[in-house]
Order: sequence, then C-alpha cells, then structure tokens
Amino acid sequence: MARKRRAGETPRPTSKVTGSQAARTDVTTAPRKAAAGRPPATVDNPTRPRDPQYLGSLAGEVALRKFATAERDRMRRQIYDQVLMTSRSLDGPNFTKVSVGDLSRMIRLYDDLFFGGKVLKAAEAEGLSFQLSSRMTSVGGKLVTQYPSGSVDGPRKFELVLSSTLLFQTFEDVSRSIEVAGCLCRNRLEAMQRVAEHEFVHLTEMLIWNDGNCNEARFQSIAGRYFGHTDYQHNLITQRERAAVKFNIRVGDNVAFAHDGHNLRGRVNRITRRATVLVPNPKGQRFSDGHRYVKYYVPLEALKKC
Repeated sequence: MARKRRAGETPRPTSKVTGSQAARTDVTTAPRKAAAGRPPATVDNPTRPRDPQYLGSLAGEVALRKFATAERDRMRRQIYDQVLMTSRSLDGPNFTKVSVGDLSRMIRLYDDLFFGGKVLKAAEAEGLSFQLSSRMTSVGGKLVTQYPSGSVDGPRKFELVLSSTLLFQTFEDVSRSIEVAGCLCRNRLEAMQRVAEHEFVHLTEMLIWNDGNCNEARFQSIAGRYFGHTDYQHNLITQRERAAVKFNIRVGDNVAFAHDGHNLRGRVNRITRRATVLVPNPKGQRFSDGHRYVKYYVPLEALKKC
C-alpha cells in the first residue's frame, strides 16, 4: 500500500509486488487455468493449488458481493475486539508491540467473516506467509507473489507484509488526522486494519486472476464493496515528516553531530529510519556533484541543524 503521491515498486521477473504499476484486467476476467503437474491436495488442506473450478467460483462471488455499511462496521469491530483480546503482544489500540501472529490472526478473521474462509484456504494450498517489516519506511504494506519456477503459470507463493515502522511512527509524536484507503483512523490498530484490508484485496486479486493493480477499477471495486475504501493510498507518518515536524530537519539541510568523540558537519542526503548525512572527506566516495563524501547514518535526535 503506497503513501500518497508515491509510485509503486517495480516487479521482478520471478516475483510480483502488487502496486500501481501492475497491468489492468477487467472485473469479469476469469482466472487463468492452472498449469499441468500441480501438486495434489493434502489432508490438511483439501483445496488443490490453483484449482480453476474453485477459483472461478470464488471470482464470481468476489466480483458481485457487497456489504452494507452497518454489517461491515460490525464485523470490523468484531475483528478489532478479538485481535486485542487474544493477542499476547498488543497492549491497547495504540500498541507498542505487535507480532506476526497478530497480523496472521487479523487476516484470518477477515477471511472468515468477509470471505467465508475461502481465500486463505486456496492461498495456503500454494504457500502463504505473513511478515512485519521495519525496513519499509514509505509503503504501508505489500503483497509479494513469488514464482519459484520462473513462470507466471507455475507454482506460486504469497507473502503479505505490513510496515511496523509506519504503524509505530503514527499516533506517536506528530499530531494530525490519519487516513488509510480514504478511511479516518483513530488509533494504530484501526490503521493496521485498513492496511491489512488493502493487502488482503491484493492477495484475493493475485490468487484468482494472477494479476493486480490498486489504482485500477477491479481492485477499487472489491475494496469499496467489501471494506468501504474510497482511496488506495495512505498518509501514515513517515520518518521524513517526523524529521521536519519534530526536529526541523529536511533533506538538503546542513547539520552537525558527534561521532567517536569528533564533531562532524555534513548535509542530509536522505531520511529513512535514520538520516543519511554526507560529510566532505577527500578519501570518501565521489558523488554526482564531483565532491567526495563519507556517509553516516545518524538518528534524527542526534542531529543539530547548522
């Protein structure tokens, strides 16, 4: 899930990261036929991987079903309450810890209540995992589809990832309204739910149609009918925004900081989890401006604007 006005990630040949660069397909498009040689169903999961009959039936349901606002809000609140009640990590709506188990449990509740348990059954027949990433500093979430054989018609594995960094930076020390997918969020858990809903739609699209694009009609139709989403981006608090609001530091600023007992001066080149500061040094790497610099990765609170 991309931040507003930021481009999506570019897919690699053996994997797809769903985002705004994916190709367009229509809502009524049937799922691709499974390639020959699929592994058989197992006792634990009777659904055959990429079963065209199963996915075709699911496609028909997903293309038409719509939830009334009251019903949708009731089920969302049920998920909110159950995740809080059953978690060993979450200490409240603005939690300070979160686990992969919390994300997995949340997604399973969404599948059970909104999709009758049909999406994860099919996804797990192929391979599905969940992750929280501290390295995603602008994208709220992503759905990665891997093709181990190198063929888009071959076996697939799905990975649904949320950014823990953006969740923890939001509702912290920068105060403003937060919207995810066009929905106002009152706390971290609501923001996590909205991002999870967005990525679940990506999973559903990729599972059925082996394609997905959140700025196209099919994705937005599903997200709107199921979850009431009116946008496909977020405005969660990024580290760059925190740097500007809390520390008055921006890319291009001259700053000073202490390192190994020395006071150094340089220019902020990038802001992610930390600021990348370029310090002039004749032995450093040559940059596009023709000068040489040594890079330092400095916590924002350790910087002083010059």
